[in-house]
Amino acid sequence: MTAHGRNPTLSLLLWDVALPLAVYYGLRLAGQNEQVSLLAGAVVAGARIAWVAVRERSFDGFAALLAGVLGAGLVLSLASGDAKFLLLKESFATATAAIVLLVSCFSRTPMVLVAVRAGSNAAKRTEIDRLGDEVPAFRRAFTRMSAVWGVALLLEAAVRVPLVYTLSADVMNALSVALLIAVIGGLSLWSVRYAEKIQKRHSVTT
Repeated sequence: MTAHGRNPTLSLLLWDVALPLAVYYGLRLAGQNEQVSLLAGAVVAGARIAWVAVRERSFDGFAALLAGVLGAGLVLSLASGDAKFLLLKESFATATAAIVLLVSCFSRTPMVLVAVRAGSNAAKRTEIDRLGDEVPAFRRAFTRMSAVWGVALLLEAAVRVPLVYTLSADVMNALSVALLIAVIGGLSLWSVRYAEKIQKRHSVTT
């Protein structure tokens, strides 16, 4: 994410979430196997981490989280198992991301705040740090956002399990993608709107 865009939160979601997922699913639709698609998505997320680290001298938490999820999926895709297990592996990766988000809520740096801070310039990072220290409600807002993402992704992972054992593999393959896109899309829309409220309330561009 960059602080120079008109809507930095939307920029964060597009660069850190949408782009790696678009690379993954785009390659899958183009006929590439799962390992190549996962690797490409993880490489894109990794490149994003490096870009933010060099340009902003900060760590991009969201890009790192998604790179980890794609990397976990790559490892699991190499494991042997029946069709049901292969479908369940997406739940493992999503649940891992959810747990990281939820655990971060108990720290002073919830994952969404880490991501937003990483995408801001030096002046904005200083302002975000000041508000975090002086305005408890500001930090709580980002904790709430991280919690919502974590709970939603955990529920998405849990819902997929009974569906895998209820529906056929062909149906579940398509539904799994649609389910993830729907959840990520809904979370992204809510995050943009909620971040705009935080921005107006505390007079800082996040």
